[in-house]
Amino acid sequence: MTDVLKPIANPIVEGGRILLVDDNPTNIDVLYEFLSDQGYEIFVAEDGPSAISRLGFMLPDLILLDIMMPHMDGFEVCDHLQTMEQAREIPIIFITAMGAVDDKVRGFESGGVDYITKPFQNQEVLARIRTHLSMKRMREALRSKNAQLTEQNEALDAYARTVAHDLKNPLNLILNYARLIEDEGGLTGMAAQDLGTIIMSADRMNHIIQDLLLLAQLRKDEVKAVNVDMAAVVRQSLDRLAFQISEKNVVVKEPAEWIPAVGVASWLQGVWVNYISNAVKYGGDPPQIELQCRKVGSMVEYAVQDNGPGVPEEEQVGIFDEFSRVGGEKAEGHGVGLAIVKRIVERLGGDVGVMNLSVGSGCRFLFTLPSVETE
Repeated sequence: MTDVLKPIANPIVEGGRILLVDDNPTNIDVLYEFLSDQGYEIFVAEDGPSAISRLGFMLPDLILLDIMMPHMDGFEVCDHLQTMEQAREIPIIFITAMGAVDDKVRGFESGGVDYITKPFQNQEVLARIRTHLSMKRMREALRSKNAQLTEQNEALDAYARTVAHDLKNPLNLILNYARLIEDEGGLTGMAAQDLGTIIMSADRMNHIIQDLLLLAQLRKDEVKAVNVDMAAVVRQSLDRLAFQISEKNVVVKEPAEWIPAVGVASWLQGVWVNYISNAVKYGGDPPQIELQCRKVGSMVEYAVQDNGPGVPEEEQVGIFDEFSRVGGEKAEGHGVGLAIVKRIVERLGGDVGVMNLSVGSGCRFLFTLPSVETE
């Protein structure tokens, strides 16, 4: 027998729609009166088919559902509600005299969020209703916030791509004219040094723009990974860095043979450019860079090794985080390159890492990719 539900002193006026599904008129009357006093709008169904029919034109915020009913028991009703897209997110609390563990498990497996055993107390019913309605509202608020953030991110990505493309053409024009002036060799002294600074700054800006475009692409595009000719990708990456390599008299050593892997060529070019440009910046004088590859199980490990001072151990932990820089805050760079590397490689099913060689003898940045399957 159900306990009589007595009003709580100083009730909190709530709000919300509750569908009460029970074939016992006494239970309906008691719960209807009590929950109405708490500020809830109560709708009633005396069996499963009636409840399902009501959901065709009225969606409650929560359902209180009895199990032992004619025509359809509560478990069957709950199973059916999970097939209805408009009802799938409605929290369902079972109220029943069936208190066995198996019954409770069956209720949760059907999609119920809670289970109250008869006879129940009014405080318990109210507390559980408040809890699940609060959780439902928080989920809805979170879903709405996520939708807003997604819309804002899409707008930001579109803006970033537009700005990057708009900057890319005039910047390349400046860079090409500056290099043409340099090739003519008519400038000397301070003017020649200033021209070199212009070229170096414009080149750096060009890499930032390339990274921004790549980052925007990563956030949006779904690209299928394919077998990649890594030798060609590395060659294109070195071509992009030709000015810096020449300017610093960099010595680059490549492996006798490149092992292919599975990935996206345009993305991997960004990985190599970022790794190699870091080695150029922080290598020795002059920088000596060794590009490496080797098969490790089902993966291929690629690496860029330099002859610089290395990365302090305390900086290695977060070095692939966004806006982290090799060499700390005083180092040059925009701080997104290695974060892009990590995002690319992990999205392609690989991993990234960094390690120092013996003290003062260089640093090794590596990444792995799935190897090409052979027949």
